[in-house]
Amino acid sequence: MNQQQPPEELRRSLDEALAAGPFSVALRLAIQVGGLSLDRLQHRLREQGISVSRTALSYWQSGRTQPERAESIRALRALEQVLDVPAGSLVGLLGPPRPRGRWTGHHVPRPTRPDRSWARPEGLLRVLAQVEAAPETMAHLLQRRRSTLVRLDAHRQIRSVFMQVVLEAQRPHVHRALMVHHFHMAGVPGPAIEQPRGWRPGRVRSDPETGFEVHEMILDRILPQGATAVTEYTLAFPPGHLDPHTAHRVVPGTRELTIEVVFDPAALPPLCRGFYQPSIAHPRTATEELLTGGTGTAAYTLFDPEPGIHGVAWEWN
Repeated sequence: MNQQQPPEELRRSLDEALAAGPFSVALRLAIQVGGLSLDRLQHRLREQGISVSRTALSYWQSGRTQPERAESIRALRALEQVLDVPAGSLVGLLGPPRPRGRWTGHHVPRPTRPDRSWARPEGLLRVLAQVEAAPETMAHLLQRRRSTLVRLDAHRQIRSVFMQVVLEAQRPHVHRALMVHHFHMAGVPGPAIEQPRGWRPGRVRSDPETGFEVHEMILDRILPQGATAVTEYTLAFPPGHLDPHTAHRVVPGTRELTIEVVFDPAALPPLCRGFYQPSIAHPRTATEELLTGGTGTAAYTLFDPEPGIHGVAWEWN
């Protein structure tokens, strides 16, 4: 569930984002602080003779695209006035134009800092130590693409999560992957791994105090640096997992993230949204409203997503 942050906390986060970026986060927070919907923003711009599609505004604040053409920069300067942020503060956060088409150039990913990716990082350190690993070990394999399918039952419980992950070795002779999960339901057992492909389950270790669990996955072959592997597995959950969201951590170099959430027809949520956090220290901000339609499926896809925490949240009331 996307909880509303206190206005003063949102304002502080906005000030930090305007000072340091990234652009998409600053724009999202400015819209949230301003309290205007994308439709209302589009209308306010139209009153000034500036035409910007709602899709473009959505893409700018989600990080999918950024303003580049002259008319888009003009619209952004008008947005600064409408959103009551200092003139040039959003324009100044724009980096160079993004490369178009497929992946271009070589990007060396940075390891994810646990203090920025997870709450209670001491639990992450403890659970990794149980498999002779540290946070930097997780950077030995880069998740280039991740596709996730979450299924809920009629009692609003998460019952399975299917994942297909394309991994790329970032160092020579990589033979295992470490998949970290964080579960919030105290006293409820974690899931079991079923139907692995491309690897086989190794050790499973947990830290009950903080809810961390690490699954050691042994690859079918040792990967040389730069080699890729397609892997799959399903997490089968026992009853009791009532988390109102699914969240996934993305590092630089990830090309695609797809999250699908399938709800039981007997329990369709009235509201379902994509969300983003630059780090665990930032408030969660909604990126777009997702429609479940007649199939009961909410789909959320990001290309070249911003590093940070991306997910889908649903509300029942």
